[in-house]
Amino acid sequence: MLALDTNLLVRLITNDDPVQAQRVQEALDAELTRGQECMVAHIVLCELVWVLGRLYGYTTQQCQHTIASLLGFAGLRFESLPTLLTAFKAWEKQGGDWADHLIGAHMQAHGCEAVLTLDQRASRAHTHRLLVS
Repeated sequence: MLALDTNLLVRLITNDDPVQAQRVQEALDAELTRGQECMVAHIVLCELVWVLGRLYGYTTQQCQHTIASLLGFAGLRFESLPTLLTAFKAWEKQGGDWADHLIGAHMQAHGCEAVLTLDQRASRAHTHRLLVS
């Protein structure tokens, strides 16, 4: 099984370099033909949302749609899918920062009561608790 880096997903999604996007698609197709899946890590999805939002001007809703599309893409396997889905549902419902939702869901899956944070925005999520000074 191969793992995918963020830049591969960016090429596929944005098609900002059609030659590279085609090469990525062919590589994925080759893995699928061999009956292999490609792994997508949590950190790759965090980077992807950051890149799409900051560098390509995607809105939160466009980023959410993109992640939802990837989750339905045959041949991709995701790190800790139940945790990922929990985070994604919270992000859809509450908005905010994707990475904060994923961190919160990941830490809860590891038995943590909450993520202690100084980030007031992140502390709005039920998975986080604000450290009051």
